[in-house]
Amino acid sequence: MGPLHVLVDGAQVNRCRLCIYPDTRPDAHFVDGVCSGCRSYAERSKINWALRAVELRQLVNEARYGDRDVGGDRELKLPWHPRRGAYDCVVPVSGGKDSTFQVLTMLDMGARVLAVNAGTDMPSEIGRRNLDNLKRFCDVIEWTPNVAVRQTLIRIGLRQVGDLSYPEHLAIWAIPTRVAVSMRIPLVVWGEQPQREYQAPAGVEIPTRLDGRWVAEFGGLLGLRLSDCVGVDGLTAHDLEAFRFPTDRELADANVTGIWLGDYVDWDGWKNGFIAQQYGFEVAQHPVETSLANYENLDNHVTVLRDYLRYLKYGYTRATDIACNYIRRGRLTRDEALKLEARAGTKPTTSLGKPIAEVLDYIGITVAEWEKECERWASQSA
Repeated sequence: MGPLHVLVDGAQVNRCRLCIYPDTRPDAHFVDGVCSGCRSYAERSKINWALRAVELRQLVNEARYGDRDVGGDRELKLPWHPRRGAYDCVVPVSGGKDSTFQVLTMLDMGARVLAVNAGTDMPSEIGRRNLDNLKRFCDVIEWTPNVAVRQTLIRIGLRQVGDLSYPEHLAIWAIPTRVAVSMRIPLVVWGEQPQREYQAPAGVEIPTRLDGRWVAEFGGLLGLRLSDCVGVDGLTAHDLEAFRFPTDRELADANVTGIWLGDYVDWDGWKNGFIAQQYGFEVAQHPVETSLANYENLDNHVTVLRDYLRYLKYGYTRATDIACNYIRRGRLTRDEALKLEARAGTKPTTSLGKPIAEVLDYIGITVAEWEKECERWASQSA
């Protein structure tokens, strides 16, 4: 069964007795030694996925024709509108295996898809090819925020919340939704429901819509509001406009609703990657550093460093995430997962093959500054 208590840099943490998540993971909630992610996954056996697929098709029809009769056992209905435009839904895309799967699934549902890419912190070559691959299947808009502003936000995120991907989170949520609002496209179809797939804090009902409140609380912003960044390192409100999530009023006026595809299909990242490869998605030759997979997090050189910071703060890696998902789906035993997690390591020297020093130079951080920040965040978690 493997240990329920482990040492992480000298400190003891408790592990879920079914998977290997530690109780130091943000929003983890253990009941009788079982984490909320495992409990949520167990609930999936009660879901009628065939009915959910019918409901998703009905949502697509409603988006196109303004039909308010969604039916099924779900409460979600789109704001009625008598006439729609050229697209039924926006699918936010990085070009990764999940967003490729999202596009393919919505096309299979008969939707007229507009894919929207919000750029990335430091794009990789394989990520570029995978994003271009999507253009064989649907229209794609690439909205690239000001690179200097984005790099400034990376440094702010590192200093204030210990997350290099702070602007990545902002852009991913805001930009596709802004496109949907400006073009009056009724649906924004996100991928996995993170709270259901990983963890949810105690007492929080897992939502079926993505709105500004959800982004602020669970969207990875770690309490750092976009408005908090105005005036920091010379940033103005105008500089940050692309990263601003639309208000509830803007969403309502444009009749835009954000949904999770993971509410309608039995989400499985490994299966998504397998399907995506059949349609031209490219995987890496080796697993990504400190991970167990060669089919995810391929688009952004900064992500591996972000994951290392997360390890310093919370004591788990991307390999932990993947291993837990594999355990729940019967692909790994708990003992196998613990061994593979340890083998994957924790401190990377490269990111997607690029030396860490080059990644840091791109975002305007010296190696000395990086090591100092790593020590600071590690000491705060001790």
